[in-house]
Amino acid sequence: MRLTFDFFSNGGELGALMRAKDWSATPLGPPEHWPTLLKSTIRLILTSRHPMFLWWGGELLQFYNDAYRLTMGPERHPSALGQGGRECWEEIWPIIGPQIDMVMAGGGSTWHEDQLVPVTRHGKREDVWWTYGYSPIEDHGGVHGVLVVCNDVTAQHNAKAALERMNLALTEQIAQREQAQRLEAIQTGQRLRAEQALREQREAESTRLRSLFEQAHGFMCILRGPQHVFEFANSAYLRLVGERALIGKSVREALPDVVGQGFFELLDAVYASGQPYKAGDLRIELRVTPKSAPIHAYIDFVYQPIMENGWVSGIFVQGFDVTDRTVARQALQRSELRLKEGMKVARMVVWDWDLASNEVVFSDNAPELFGANWTDMRQVGAVLDPADLRRMELAHREAVECNGSYGDVVRLRRPDNGQTVWLQVYATVVPDHAGHAHCIRGVSIDVSARKRAEESLREAGRHKDEFLAMLSHELRNPLAPIRSAAHLLAMAPDNASRVKMSSVIIERQVNHMTSLINDLLDVSRVNTGLVVLDKQLIDLHQVVLESVEQTQPLIAERGHVLSLDVPGEGEVAVCGDRKRLVQVLSNLLHNAAKYTPPGGRITLEISHHGDTVELHVRDNGIGLDAMLMPHIFDLFTQEKRSSDRSQGGLGLGLALVRSLVSLHGGHVTAASPGPGEGATFSVYLQKHAAPDGAGSAGRGPGQHQGEGLRLMLVDDNKDAANAMAMVLESAGHVVMVEHDPHRALDSVGSFGPDACLLDIGLPGMDGNELARRLRDNVQARAATLIAVTGYGNKYDKASAVQAGFDHYFVKPANTAELIGVLARIKPLANEKQSSPVAERIEG
Repeated sequence: MRLTFDFFSNGGELGALMRAKDWSATPLGPPEHWPTLLKSTIRLILTSRHPMFLWWGGELLQFYNDAYRLTMGPERHPSALGQGGRECWEEIWPIIGPQIDMVMAGGGSTWHEDQLVPVTRHGKREDVWWTYGYSPIEDHGGVHGVLVVCNDVTAQHNAKAALERMNLALTEQIAQREQAQRLEAIQTGQRLRAEQALREQREAESTRLRSLFEQAHGFMCILRGPQHVFEFANSAYLRLVGERALIGKSVREALPDVVGQGFFELLDAVYASGQPYKAGDLRIELRVTPKSAPIHAYIDFVYQPIMENGWVSGIFVQGFDVTDRTVARQALQRSELRLKEGMKVARMVVWDWDLASNEVVFSDNAPELFGANWTDMRQVGAVLDPADLRRMELAHREAVECNGSYGDVVRLRRPDNGQTVWLQVYATVVPDHAGHAHCIRGVSIDVSARKRAEESLREAGRHKDEFLAMLSHELRNPLAPIRSAAHLLAMAPDNASRVKMSSVIIERQVNHMTSLINDLLDVSRVNTGLVVLDKQLIDLHQVVLESVEQTQPLIAERGHVLSLDVPGEGEVAVCGDRKRLVQVLSNLLHNAAKYTPPGGRITLEISHHGDTVELHVRDNGIGLDAMLMPHIFDLFTQEKRSSDRSQGGLGLGLALVRSLVSLHGGHVTAASPGPGEGATFSVYLQKHAAPDGAGSAGRGPGQHQGEGLRLMLVDDNKDAANAMAMVLESAGHVVMVEHDPHRALDSVGSFGPDACLLDIGLPGMDGNELARRLRDNVQARAATLIAVTGYGNKYDKASAVQAGFDHYFVKPANTAELIGVLARIKPLANEKQSSPVAERIEG
């Protein structure tokens, strides 16, 4: 029986690579046909723990073991296996190539110790020293390959070179030291004489300095030793500390009332480091006796170490009592702060315009009001409305001619966001000493809110007038057929067919008038708080059936196709007034049928997840104009009618829907791609457990099983906000999205969030300021605040923590960690029935 010798067996990583490689594609061909000498050599390499390498054949095909792999970088391993030698080692071939050629030519072995062979490893060129030998792999047929046994001795080489440099430096130091000792002997006598003279000079200078220090205006003292014992203190210092006995006492003993204020720790640091310390406007509290009232002072001072023979022997303290100056400056700062805050609240900017240079200087809050801070009045003119600018230039010229004043209301387009700001401008010409106009000082006040209010009042009045005209028309329309039917009855009271036809006309028109009047009464009762809901646990399936039953005649009359995608009976329940919820859904279906041309498609879809139920009514009708969208749920608002007024109605249905949904603690939204593109009306209600547990079967496996949080997400990047909201909703939470911080503040009271996730870089108000305002808000101060921002350095995080944030995430946030943080937050124990149901809305 013949034993099979597997020369590739074991061998670690290289053994595995050799076994896995397709050698049939190389000049060597399949391993079973390889020469015995090659197989034996490869077996030797793989079983050795010493770095070994083999070049074989005329192509110098390469083999190596795991120990040698450690000397290679990713540039060559594992590509070097089976590769030609010249191709692999092209950068050092001028060094090793001749050596290999000599061995392959039969010139015998080579041996190289501490040889520099630089190579590229891990992306950089390295100077590497090697000790290696090249040995021929030969038999009776000659030399077939070169075996390399090597060591990377770079560390040993560097250590040897460092030792040689150290020995050379030590020799030089010994020579210098011997020279210094000779000089020291000569200088010793001179130094002793000089030291005596210096001591005498120092004593005289010390006496003179003490006299000068005593007369100085600032306070001074000298402290000696690590305990900072008072050696000297001038009169100003004694006055500062209350004329205490100081000399010979340590600072901690003489000034116990200063303990804990940081001054003694600073002295210790200066004494230990030998580095001076300087501070200004530092507050110090002093008590002459333990029971005396505290005295607060502000000081500028320097701790200067006293150096003797290279060591710190004491500290010279010098400074000034600057209490009066600091108190005055603080009062000025408080006054300026109050002025700035007042200007900010009043949305007022003050400015100075130099008429000669055309330069203008605005107060610091100009960027907040204008969206920019200009330095030239021509820049300001470029963003003003052209008509307003011409009017202002005329008033400006008249005022300059007589050194007078002028004012007007102008429109300015903010360069940062394109919004229009209405400004009330007042300006006064300031003349120079010769009486000529020198500059203009003025104030600009943001009156946009007032302008918007005025526009809203005009718009409301217009809507009211349009509604009254429409109401008059709608109520008059049924009277004409009723009057005609009455005339017919009077003309032929015995004509049975005419009486029947007249009765049908009268009944139909009276029903129409009744419907109009009921809409008016419903809206009036809801808006005046007279509607009281009879809330019960209601199966939403039954609400759908009743609503469809009421609207089916109109849908069938107009030839629409109605599609239903709703939960089965008993799956979804809400707490509400059955009659009013049927009225809500019927109004939306009726609206879709009216504003969809005949033969259209209407879809009613109901979904539920977490604590929320969503009802969506979609149609492919006339759609909604973008100008109408913000007012679609307001009273007296209605999409433009067709010329034949086939839709009819007073425009009260959607206003009534919003009011009734709000009474149920929910909200309603409208969306449309545009005119002719259809519309979607969505109602969001709070979900309740189905009666008798029937609703539990409808919960999907991916839905949240516990109590989700109410989360407010504020981020001006809409895509990022919506993506994050979907992630949080999939975790079972209910999310309100806002893109504007001011709108977030307006919404927080009604929403009542358990936690707020805020971006830092928000427009108009950064996330830190928003966090501070939320902490001051009664409805939000208990909420957990989480920063999710692109600012990632430690100073940004420290500012966020100081502003009131509980957690800090850097974008892109680790969603697993974020959801983990939310899982540890308990929902706030607030009465959520009184606020709108949790929802995700676009701010």
